[in-house]
Amino acid sequence: MNDNATGKQADMALVQRIAAGDKTAMRELYETHAGPLGSFVRNWLADPNQAADLVHETMLVVWKNAHKFEGRSSLKSWIFSIARNKSIDSNRKNSRMTYTDEVPETADDQMGADDLLAAAQNAAGLRAAMRELSENHRRVLHLAFFEDLKYHEIAEIEGCPTGTVKTRIMHAKKKLAQTVKKNEK
Repeated sequence: MNDNATGKQADMALVQRIAAGDKTAMRELYETHAGPLGSFVRNWLADPNQAADLVHETMLVVWKNAHKFEGRSSLKSWIFSIARNKSIDSNRKNSRMTYTDEVPETADDQMGADDLLAAAQNAAGLRAAMRELSENHRRVLHLAFFEDLKYHEIAEIEGCPTGTVKTRIMHAKKKLAQTVKKNEK
């Protein structure tokens, strides 16, 4: 059995334990996912306290709805999708979110993540360049490169076609490379 199948079985077993009310299993899931989830949510919400609250709300939804998880997506995708939806709701309440996406549907044939990271000489330069990206671009890069999710998983989380994810990543990498080069001068 491959590692992916073993991981999926372990995730299902963990969710089943949570659905049965096992608080230790919930703590295990929380400790595994709260950090990456917090980083993801901070791409949606400007207020770090609000982001921390949203992580807790997301985990509460997982606790209450573990019995509904069917395993059609990865556990991580399911949790991140919940957080994304809660972030959208939060932003709607605060009237800060815009729903424009002018990015065309094209394939990503540009430089890879290693090329981008090599172009950024230090972490501060990369963080500054990331801040110049749109929210959509920051989120997909975070999910792809920091959470190591596949395009179809990101599409599930973002609620858009896989082609849109590829396009957003392509444009984000171009903008990131331009910003890094500009900052090197």
